[in-house]
Amino acid sequence: MPQHLPYPVLLRSQGASFVALGFLGRLPTGILPLSLLLYTQHALGSFALAGLATAALSLGGAAGAVLVGHLSDQYGHRVVGLVATVVQTAAIAGFLTWCRPEVPLTVACGLAALIGFANPQLGAMARARWSQVAAGRPDRVAFTASAMAWEGAVDEVSFVVGPVLATTLSAVAPPLPLLTALALAWVGQVGFALHRSALPALRHGRLRHAESADRIDWRVLVPLGIAVGGVGVLFGGTQTSVAAYFTERGEAAVTGLVYGALAVGSAATGLLSNRIPARFPLAARIVVFGFGCALTSPLLIVAWDAPSMALACLLIGVMVGPTLVTGYAYAERISPPERLSTVMTMLSTVGVVGVAIGAALAGQVVESHSAQTAAWIATVGGLLAGLAGVVIPRRR
Repeated sequence: MPQHLPYPVLLRSQGASFVALGFLGRLPTGILPLSLLLYTQHALGSFALAGLATAALSLGGAAGAVLVGHLSDQYGHRVVGLVATVVQTAAIAGFLTWCRPEVPLTVACGLAALIGFANPQLGAMARARWSQVAAGRPDRVAFTASAMAWEGAVDEVSFVVGPVLATTLSAVAPPLPLLTALALAWVGQVGFALHRSALPALRHGRLRHAESADRIDWRVLVPLGIAVGGVGVLFGGTQTSVAAYFTERGEAAVTGLVYGALAVGSAATGLLSNRIPARFPLAARIVVFGFGCALTSPLLIVAWDAPSMALACLLIGVMVGPTLVTGYAYAERISPPERLSTVMTMLSTVGVVGVAIGAALAGQVVESHSAQTAAWIATVGGLLAGLAGVVIPRRR
């Protein structure tokens, strides 16, 4: 069997519609946090209140992700994808209607939490579908490696394009980013839910192969969750320290471009990770690239301007990409096909929580010390990911 599968071969197996809908369906998740923040600030005139609404969106997403993933396995992608989009639509419409100074803030926060809660978890669905296609192929291992690398890159690109769309459209009209997210949800999320590749309800069974797991191996999944959460802490710490650094210098406008370099590096090496030799064990990859994140993160502390900070972010991203791709690839191996959507949403939820923790800790360090000192939080996240990788082979 080949060591790696070319991406044209991979993408042809599912078709252009799968690729396009998979990207469009992710964009609302990338657009919503910043667009919600900007709209709330416009409507209520306070960044503090806007921050509470955005936090409610993230907490709602974390609370609902695993449940939505479980329901996707239990009742099928079509039903859950459609119902989640309908609920999300109602919540966005309610938020646009009731986010006003005369309405209690709890109403806006509750609706924001519902928007996050009803996220269809399209990334987890996509990975589960790739796994099912791979189960019937003789080149299953190479196919899965390329599929997980591709999905990681799509995640990264959507989280770069989303905020850019949010800020650009908000300058035209504050409600426009939320309305755009709504339109993309009905095109991308609903289209992906109805796509021919959608997995049916669990009672119809799942395609299995000789090495399919019979149960979730929690001894491996827990360290994998810690590794992905560590990368989340790195993201949160980096984002906060970079934003604070350029805000203090009066150059806040370049923050998005500088931080976007991290996503560029991550997407590039994520796509190349399917070429890593199979003899390089997955757990060892998490150790190497996790500690690589820890070693490159201090570059943020010694950077002195926008180009040097962007270079630091790019090098960190180079290490982040293979770490995340390997985490999801390993999770696919140790999860039964009947629970794959659930497991993938677990990992993504841990990553979101990690971002929130990293951002909160970095914010405290910024207030008590400096923006560049806060970059040490990113190093802590990298160390956490590397140490989690060390634990995996001992427990396996």
